[in-house]
Amino acid sequence: MATLGIAGAKLALVDKKGGVLTGANGIFKYTDKATSDKTGIFDVTIDNSFGVASVALTNLFGSTTDIFGGNKLVYKSAGKGNAQSVLTINALPNEIKMAVLGMPSDSKGGFTITGKADPNNRVAFLAESAEAFDINKPVYIGMYMGTASEASHTLTSNNTNDNRATDAITIAGLERGDDGFGKYFYSSASKFDNSAMLADVFKTVVPGLGV
Repeated sequence: MATLGIAGAKLALVDKKGGVLTGANGIFKYTDKATSDKTGIFDVTIDNSFGVASVALTNLFGSTTDIFGGNKLVYKSAGKGNAQSVLTINALPNEIKMAVLGMPSDSKGGFTITGKADPNNRVAFLAESAEAFDINKPVYIGMYMGTASEASHTLTSNNTNDNRATDAITIAGLERGDDGFGKYFYSSASKFDNSAMLADVFKTVVPGLGV
């Protein structure tokens, strides 16, 4: 998949079945939108976050093992990769970032550094790029759920230049039942359906499922 740039991304907190959480349980839970939120999806834009800097995907495939028989290499045993993504955003709003990382709030502006990721705080995302030689043909990467973390964050003194630290969030992927880790979506593909894509990545919560 040859790509051109990164146009944006959408983030949501999801339950163990991949259903999007809203309101006081969703990604806006630490903001004043907690009571009015109905979608549970945060759209990362230039206006609210100065945009997405990069999306890096690793461990999409596992290693292969040679299988020999009759003095010949007859097969490759294929292991499964542990998909992982790193979303680098120029300035993710503080309360959204804390919700994504699963950091507990003290309800007074403080968020506890627990020293470990919260495996029950699951994040889904959909990133938009474009075909390498056609900016008008978007391509998308949707990851169904994963555990988010930020291993380090370095603050550096300004000098003759401003020294900013971006928000680099690592999301260790989980499989959503039999759906796998996620999907690629191509707007150039026959019968591409944007609404179906959004419904696939950001499933509506089924009442009674819990987290």
